This record gives sequence, structure tokens and C-alpha cells, in this order.
Amino acid sequence: MMLTVITGGMFAEKSTELLRRGRRLKRAGKEVGYFKPSFDNRYSENEIVTHNNERVPAYSLDQALTLKSFDWIVDVFLIDEVQFFDKSIHSAIDYLLEQGKTVIVAGLDMDYRGHSFGITSELMAIAEEVVKLKAVCAECGSDAWVSFKEENGQRLQLGTNEYTPLCRKCFNIRRRAIEDEVF
Repeated sequence: MMLTVITGGMFAEKSTELLRRGRRLKRAGKEVGYFKPSFDNRYSENEIVTHNNERVPAYSLDQALTLKSFDWIVDVFLIDEVQFFDKSIHSAIDYLLEQGKTVIVAGLDMDYRGHSFGITSELMAIAEEVVKLKAVCAECGSDAWVSFKEENGQRLQLGTNEYTPLCRKCFNIRRRAIEDEVF
């Protein structure tokens, strides 16, 4: 039993890493199950789909507590876009770990303003393993720190075209430019 959190910004290949780990565990004879929040229906209702169009069938859940009902058929729970679940994801994961299951989650660690997603941060704190992946900054080619987008007031928003991976330096330059325009 173990909790692993795969995190980072958009375009850091978190879902790709989740699927890679699932394939590896399946080859090791484990019964794996892929899960995602029903909110994430960008590419498919019943699949996890990477930006490179790699696909795997997944259970789409309205509520995190539904995970408990799979404990008798799944050894390894692979959960994508964990930041979109409500706080009950914590008790669902605690239950699965108590049942001796392995849980691997992937999700954003920060929103587009550089503020942490509480759910992901809290899971990182209790995980045995945290893997922080980085995208490439669209401005300078350094490691991206955040998934930037122009401010629109919505913290939880699906999309890919609205977001740009940026390093901290380029993020601060873009934020200052927007603030200068506003004031």
C-alpha cells in the first residue's frame, strides 16, 4: 500500500506518467483501474486521454467516495485530474490505503495564478512519493513553473489553448504586464 502523487503544471506529461505506471503495474500482474472526475470531459467521457492522444479506458466519477466500491476488484487505483475532485477524495484514498491498495494520483499543484490547489497539496503531504514534473516554458525554454492564462476569474476551467507553461521569471513578467494594463 502506497500513495504516489504525480504533479506539476499543464503540459508536464502527468497523465502520460500515470498511464506509464499503470502499464508497468499491469505487466507485474496487478489489477489496475483508471479513474477520473466526470467534470473532465474534454477529450472523452470514459477515457483518460493525454495531450499526445494516448488513451486508456477509465471510470468517470461524479463523487470521489465512489472509489470505495471498486476496492474488491482493483489492486492499484490510478486517478487523473485529482484537483477536480471535492475534499471527500481524502477519505476515499485513506480508505483504499487502509485496505492495502496502491493509489497513484495525477493533478495540478497550482492554478494559473500560482496558488496551490489544496487537494493536491494535502495529498502531497501524506504521500510516500511525490513526483513533480515540469513542462517547458513557452517564453524562454526553461523548466515551467506554472500554467499561465489571462485572468478570467474562473479557477477551475477545462482547456488547453487558454494555458501557457511559464517559468517563474516569465510568469512574473507577464503578470506585471497585465497589472500595468489594468492600472
